[in-house]
Amino acid sequence: MTDLAKIEKSLSGFITSIGRASSWLVIAMMLVIVFDVISRRFFVIGSIKLQELEWHLHGILFLCCLGFTYLKNAQVRVELLREKLSPRLQAWIEIVGCLLFLIPYCLVLVYFGFDFAHRAFVGNEVSSAAEGLPFRWIIKGFIPLGLSLLALAGIAVILRNMIFLSHGEDGNG
Repeated sequence: MTDLAKIEKSLSGFITSIGRASSWLVIAMMLVIVFDVISRRFFVIGSIKLQELEWHLHGILFLCCLGFTYLKNAQVRVELLREKLSPRLQAWIEIVGCLLFLIPYCLVLVYFGFDFAHRAFVGNEVSSAAEGLPFRWIIKGFIPLGLSLLALAGIAVILRNMIFLSHGEDGNG
C-alpha cells in the first residue's frame, strides 16, 4: 500500500468513525422532540431549553456528519453533465473542485468560526431567551470542528482520486 493510500485510509477511517458516532445523535434528538411535543400538546408545558436543545442537536449532527457524507459521496449533486464524463475526467474535476472551492471555503469558515466560538466563550454568551440554554460557545465550537472534518474529507477524496488516476483503481467518491 502506498503512502498516499495509507493517509487516505487513515483520514477516511477517522472521519467515518466520527460520522458514525455522531449519527447516534439522531436518537437523542428524536427523544427530545417527542418529549417536547408530548409535553406541549398534552400537558401544556412549554420549554425553551428543549426547543434550543433540539436545534443544538440538529446543528451538531449536521456539522459532524458533513465530512462523512462527502467522503461517502452521499451529498446532493447536480449530475446533469458529470454522469456523461469519463471516470478520469470526473476524478480531475473532483480534485480541482476540492482544491479551488471546498478546502479554501472550509479554511475560511474554520478561521472565522473559531473566532466566533472564542468570542462566545470569552464573553460567556448565553441564549437570548431568558429561559434558554447557557454556554452558547459549545454549539458555536462545532462550526470550525465540522468544517475541519469536511476539509479533511476533501483531502481524503483528493488522495483517493489521485490514487485512481495513477493506478486506475476505483477512486471516485
